[in-house]
Amino acid sequence: MTDFHFKKIEYFDLRKEVRAGKLPNVIGRTEEMERLTRVVTRKISNNVLVVGSNGIGKTTLVYGWMKKMAGKKEFDSLQFVQLDAEHLYELENETYAKYFEQALITLPPSVLFIDNFGRAVFGNGSLLKNIFRLYQILLKKSHVRIVLALEPNEYAWLEREHPAFVKSFETIQVKNQTSLEYAQILERALPNLNGEHILVSATVLKEIVGFVERFPKLGQLPRGAVSLLDESLGFAVSLGKKELSDDIIASVVAGKTGIPKAQLKPDELHVLKNLESVLSERIINQKGAIKKIAATLQRAKLGIRNPNKPLGSFLMLGPSGVGKTETAKLIAENMFGRSETFIRFDMSEFGQDHTVQRLIGAPAGYIGYENGGALTNALREEPHSLILLDEIEKAHPKVFDIFLQVLDDGRLTSGQNETVDARHSIIMATSNIAVDEILKEFEKGTDLGSEAFLKETIIPALAKTFRLEFLNRFDSILIFNPLSLKGLVEVAQLEIKKIEARLSKHRVQFDIDPKLLEARIKTMVDPRFGARPVKRFIEETCESLLARSLLNKK
Repeated sequence: MTDFHFKKIEYFDLRKEVRAGKLPNVIGRTEEMERLTRVVTRKISNNVLVVGSNGIGKTTLVYGWMKKMAGKKEFDSLQFVQLDAEHLYELENETYAKYFEQALITLPPSVLFIDNFGRAVFGNGSLLKNIFRLYQILLKKSHVRIVLALEPNEYAWLEREHPAFVKSFETIQVKNQTSLEYAQILERALPNLNGEHILVSATVLKEIVGFVERFPKLGQLPRGAVSLLDESLGFAVSLGKKELSDDIIASVVAGKTGIPKAQLKPDELHVLKNLESVLSERIINQKGAIKKIAATLQRAKLGIRNPNKPLGSFLMLGPSGVGKTETAKLIAENMFGRSETFIRFDMSEFGQDHTVQRLIGAPAGYIGYENGGALTNALREEPHSLILLDEIEKAHPKVFDIFLQVLDDGRLTSGQNETVDARHSIIMATSNIAVDEILKEFEKGTDLGSEAFLKETIIPALAKTFRLEFLNRFDSILIFNPLSLKGLVEVAQLEIKKIEARLSKHRVQFDIDPKLLEARIKTMVDPRFGARPVKRFIEETCESLLARSLLNKK
């Protein structure tokens, strides 16, 4: 296994591994493998950087490609060898560096693979200079092709700090695969994991992939899915089960993520069917906006909409306190099953151009790089989430450019040069622009949901702050109606029910005269402030009544 060596520099002979049947086959990855072949068969510039997240399958890609090439006659003259990245740490020793240089120069025609190269050199400028000095010699000798594996943040650091090194290589980005391919990878891994011969259906394998796609805490696909399958099989054995069930998998996922098992498997079809009616019960007098939201999300979840965009994107306009934020919270709760999937950003905090980095993260090597970005972190940790951009008009115009990519392509590039998936998220933004126009037309009795009002009044007002290119990326621009007296009374009644539910341990029910309630709320009607004064009044009144009752009992 170590036929190729010079002094103490030893290489792993990967052709021996192929003959022993130890290298894996690759499922999918046709584009990346074809690109590897094209680059390596060049006479010049035939060296490659393979870039991808930890666990995405960089090593498997290179091993699988070598296995395939080793069986082709035109590659008979090439050796396939691997060098342990541990050798790189010794290069700051001058004597060792000479051995290393000589070992590289004397290699026969080869493809030389160094796994975890980025981990060895990241942040170490002096070490990389030594490596580059050695590789400058080798890079001129086209008989040895070098393939290096590294992660996106390591690549971003290299690109910025040592661009000449990066330019010496062709870069292949290893992308996420399809859910079907990940399920096939699990199927292939199953015999090695399933020593007890537990029955595992194709449906269960797909479900495991779905969980890992949904919860990044489970790890990067496909490695995270293989790990979940392995742990689930072990749990099934410990329970004495002969078949791996979705209930067992849900138990393992609950243990690994901390999410209650009951919240992991909502009946999605039932949620979709009833979304409009559920929202309308809780959001008063906004039927037009809710209808558009529900229809968009239903099309997305049923696979009718473009899959390379967020599930839905909405710009919500209207005065304060009419239900915009409450709508977003309810959608997150109903679509994703947990209140934690509602992620709110106060966009007034991103009013300066440099604050863009707070959203996507500083580039590698800059202060705060390790922290990542608030938005990219949120999407990475909870890809199935609702992102609310509150008062978006207060953000710097550079922030809008970030969301052009999100709304259009369903992805976001972080400061660390990683691609973050936003296709499973819902993006909602609120704005106070055009509130005066909305209130004015509401008093006149204008249909605020009409296309004419939107085009003739609202769009011109929005265009003073936002580029039309940005506005056009939203699925819908929604106008939330100001609340009338009748609507405010309904809000008050809902708030009373919420308080009763919250205080159920005290077995509380409030007996409030409807006419008295309406008379009191009538004094609070102000379209500019919506339901907020009413909510405060109900909360203070009900809580005060309960406090007095409890104190009188003691």
